[in-house]
Formats: sequence, structure tokens, C-alpha cells
Amino acid sequence: MAAKSRTEIIDDIEDCIGRNGGNFAEWYVGFTASPKLKLFNHHKLKEKGDAWISRLAKDEFEAHEVAEFFRTTRKTKGPGSQPGDNDLYVYAYKMKPHTKP
Repeated sequence: MAAKSRTEIIDDIEDCIGRNGGNFAEWYVGFTASPKLKLFNHHKLKEKGDAWISRLAKDEFEAHEVAEFFRTTRKTKGPGSQPGDNDLYVYAYKMKPHTKP
């Protein structure tokens, strides 16, 4: 997967949210080194039926900026913490009763 710019990632995530209900408050946006591990093991998403997206950022700082944009401007849920050295992926998922959070 090729790295995308901050703007491209924001556009992709906003498009995904729009196709899946459009309510930003129902979504969690974070950053990680391993998106599938984070989504399916940590957040407990189901492989089928749950809406999610992940995108590779140019560096961990851009990944953090994208997550912060969604958390502060679009009012999604998110970690609000600093990224680690390898947290290059931005991910988003629609929260449901079985997901954490």
C-alpha cells in the first residue's frame, strides 16, 4: 500500500463515513502500526459486517494529525495520545455495541 497525503486520507475516511451512515460521532479514528491487529483484536470488529477503513500515512506525525483532525473538528472518538515511531496507519471504524470502544 502506497503512502497517501494527509488530504487524501481525510477524503478517503470522509467518503467511507458518508457511505456508512455519515454520523461522525458514531466513528472512532486512530493510528497504529498494525491496523488489522488493532481493529480485529483490540477493538473487536467483526471481519464481516463492520464498516472500517485504514490508510498508510507518509509518517507517524501525519497519521496523528489526521486522527486529531477527526477527533477535534469532526468530533469522532479517538485516542488523543501521541503516536509511536511506527504508527504509520490511520484507521477508522463505525462503533457498535460489540466494539471497544
